[in-house]
Amino acid sequence: MNQASNSAHLAAPMSTAVLAAIAAASAGALGLALISQYGFDLWPCILCYYQRVPYGVAGVLALLAMMPAVDGRSRRLVACHCAGLFVVNAGIAFFHVGVEHRWWRGPSECIGQIKDYSSTDLLAALSQAGRTGCEDPAFTFLGISMAGYNVLASLILAALCISAIRKTAWWIRP
Repeated sequence: MNQASNSAHLAAPMSTAVLAAIAAASAGALGLALISQYGFDLWPCILCYYQRVPYGVAGVLALLAMMPAVDGRSRRLVACHCAGLFVVNAGIAFFHVGVEHRWWRGPSECIGQIKDYSSTDLLAALSQAGRTGCEDPAFTFLGISMAGYNVLASLILAALCISAIRKTAWWIRP
């Protein structure tokens, strides 16, 4: 087998591997978020929930693009979209880090504004598990919050997607 046919023969598995890695990384990030929430009682704020959306969309897109009927060009386009989703997620996470450090104010849902509630409503709200504000991180490790780690993870995933997209031979099907 010559070099050209060998690289064409490897193209389909490489594009599938890239998409499988995107799906696995997205599922892993969502899994960690859910384990943190339900296993360790680290309840998310509204910005934490927003950061889950790009992972969910990227994972579903990657899984759909792995179907045999999808051609290499479309698979590559999906990888481009996933890279964009990871960049958007890094932006959301960076905004969250800024709210945690009080560089700027978060959305009104983060502040947990109290309106005209009765004392019964306030007592019921206080007895519920969960977080209402975005200003105080639920967990930090080495001085970095979960949102800070999400910035790093999202940027790394975006860079890896872009690196894979640039490998033109990976997206050509034999």
